[in-house]
Amino acid sequence: MDEFIQSVIRQLGISEEQGRAATAGVLKVIREKLDDSSFSSLMDQLPGAQGLVSQADAAPQGLSSGGGGLLGSLTSMAGSLLGGSDSMAAQVTKTLAESGLGIDKVAGFIGMLVSYLKEKLGAEAFESLAKQIPDLIGRNK
Repeated sequence: MDEFIQSVIRQLGISEEQGRAATAGVLKVIREKLDDSSFSSLMDQLPGAQGLVSQADAAPQGLSSGGGGLLGSLTSMAGSLLGGSDSMAAQVTKTLAESGLGIDKVAGFIGMLVSYLKEKLGAEAFESLAKQIPDLIGRNK
């Protein structure tokens, strides 16, 4: 995952802390949507991903204010447009905003993550994952 994070830092112009927080946050959202076996298999195919998620689980919550102010409003609006606040796309958007990514960088981050997953997983495993989390990957295939 370090290779992905470094790429995101360079291409999106974000800090390493933001890159790590965003990546871990999205992996945690994916974990909520997959069964344990599928998530474990995904982690096995992404070197460093499990450690990143474990660090995020152990870290204190809340570098963000909980979504208030203008950013909270924009995130809420984006969530509504993406299928409501319970949709995976809305959860990912909220997670990315809370990690410090501007709303203008969300699509770029997701596109880069999808490309990275395609590369690391291979066609068959990627298609299987896309079927399990279509609101995140299905739109970006």
